[in-house]
This record gives sequence, C-alpha cells and structure tokens, in this order.
Amino acid sequence: MNLIRLYEKIIAKEAYRDLEVFFCEIDSFEEIPLISRDSRLAKLQKMLKQDDASEFLLGLAYFLLNTIRLIGRSKNIKYGLLAITYVDFDEREYGPTLRPHLFFYPDEPGQKLYDTLLKKQPPNDSTEMLHIKSTFKSCNLLEQFIFIESRWFDEACKEELIRIFAIPKQS
Repeated sequence: MNLIRLYEKIIAKEAYRDLEVFFCEIDSFEEIPLISRDSRLAKLQKMLKQDDASEFLLGLAYFLLNTIRLIGRSKNIKYGLLAITYVDFDEREYGPTLRPHLFFYPDEPGQKLYDTLLKKQPPNDSTEMLHIKSTFKSCNLLEQFIFIESRWFDEACKEELIRIFAIPKQS
C-alpha cells in the first residue's frame, strides 16, 4: 500500500487532515468521521480486503487519538472525554466496514457525559458492542480501552440510535 496515495485519495479530503481542528474553541462535543464519504471508503476497500479496512481504520483512529492527546497536553488543553466512537451499524446501509469517528468533548461537560454514560451501561454486551470489541481484539487494542454503549430512541427520526465509545484507559 502506498501511503502517499492513501493520503491523497482519502485523508487529504477529510477534516482531520489538519489536526488543529481538534484544538479550536468548542462549546459542546465534536465527532469527526475518519471517512466521511462512501466513495472514499470504496477506495480504501479496494486497496485492502474489505475485512481489513475496519482494522486499518481502527489503527489510524488510534494513531490520531494518541497524537491529539499528546498535542493537547503540550498546549495545556484538557479533554473531559476523548474517544473513538462508532455510530453506523446497519450493514445494508453502511456496508461491512466499521467506520470510526474521533469524539472529543472539552473539560467538565465531557467528564459529566462520561460519568452519565458509565452509570447507564447495560449489564450485557449487545451485538454491536461484541462486533466492536472483536475488531479491537484483532488489533491487540482491547485491553487499552473502556467500552461504553449509548442507546436511545429518537422520536424525530423514529429509530433507535446507538453509539459505542472506546475510551482510552488512563495510565
């Protein structure tokens, strides 16, 4: 795989191509997808086997998350909640590749969200959670994260919304 071609075809067109996007003043959370267009995902899937694309994107998300944490620390920026998230689970609509997002929420509100989500955890892992954990296990990252699932019914769109947070464990 040619990394320069990967950058030109996919990463250069995404919001995170300039990491400064993670250090702007924000009042609430931001959630930036690693791949925001189906056509870009198709290019990645062509470069890799379809199953490997989920693991590749997780590895990229992990790299970016660590880079953001290090730059943030050098700028004295505190994130209340910094995570890799997954929100698209319908294979018929989104395909088999899991698409990670980078989720960040500053300071105390982010910490409050984390505490609230932790309190509302279901006792058993859902099918979606098991799928995410399986991908993390394949990448040898399972033990480095805390996994939290958020599920709610949205009256506006009349469907259940699921978000799985993979939050790095603090050392």
